[in-house]
Amino acid sequence: MTKATTTAGTGMRGRKRERTRRAISDAAFRLFAEQGFEAVTLTRIAAEADVAPATVFTHFASKEDIFFSRREEFRAGLPDAVAPARTGAELLAAVRDFYAHGVELVLDPDRIETGRVFARVLRGSPTLMSGYLPMGRERQRLLTESLAERAPRASRAELELFAALAVAAGERAYEVLHTALVADEPVERVRAAATEALDLGFSRLAHAYEGSHVLDAEPS
Repeated sequence: MTKATTTAGTGMRGRKRERTRRAISDAAFRLFAEQGFEAVTLTRIAAEADVAPATVFTHFASKEDIFFSRREEFRAGLPDAVAPARTGAELLAAVRDFYAHGVELVLDPDRIETGRVFARVLRGSPTLMSGYLPMGRERQRLLTESLAERAPRASRAELELFAALAVAAGERAYEVLHTALVADEPVERVRAAATEALDLGFSRLAHAYEGSHVLDAEPS
């Protein structure tokens, strides 16, 4: 078997795996929308997706894992967004843009309806809300560590404070986004509401850190 044949086979398996994951996720969200999160079982999701229950467990550990299957998209780009920023102003812009990108991921035309279901089901489930809150804390931890890498001699307390404030501003925009989606607002109104929340939060932070150099990166 040639290397090209092996690579092609691996690529085909990867695409098949992704199609199966997507089919399971789509089936789950249809059921969540119709019945609510708590009422849906993994067995019912498997039947809806036309796969064996064991196949569901091959791809997902739990219903919560299916529901939050896109969580990596909303954290992965944060270190790369922060790394090039040299000044506090650039840093604020980078974190704001990271959250603005997250808003656009939700409002993508191919995903907006799933986003509306996500917001409604999330708000209606205490279990999911408990699972969602740690994701903001993980973004805060990730931001703090990224800041420490670009300025290793900076005050850890200052970096942790900034990360807490910046993530609070970003998470507030996500809350506004979800509220507008639950209200079934048109996409442009949803985007405008989330953008207004981002502008308010990060403009306040810009004012608070104006003239300060505590967030500047150290020379490489």
